Amino acid sequence: MRYTSTPPGYLTTELAAKAAGVKPDTIRDWKRRGILHRSAGSPRYPLYTVDAVDAAKAAAKPTRAGQRAHR
Repeated sequence: MRYTSTPPGYLTTELAAKAAGVKPDTIRDWKRRGILHRSAGSPRYPLYTVDAVDAAKAAAKPTRAGQRAHR
């Protein structure tokens, strides 16, 4: 079920990406890697709190073997 309006205090994947200044795929990657956890919604249509998105953005990201460092 897509949301016609987002509940107060929550962000969809797309809104979380805009708030963090990243692409929606990055939000999904953070979720998959355990950096960001959904606060509400369903597994298909997760909702995140602003605080959770800010914490995920500030968190040190684990790197994958062979991944280049961003400079």
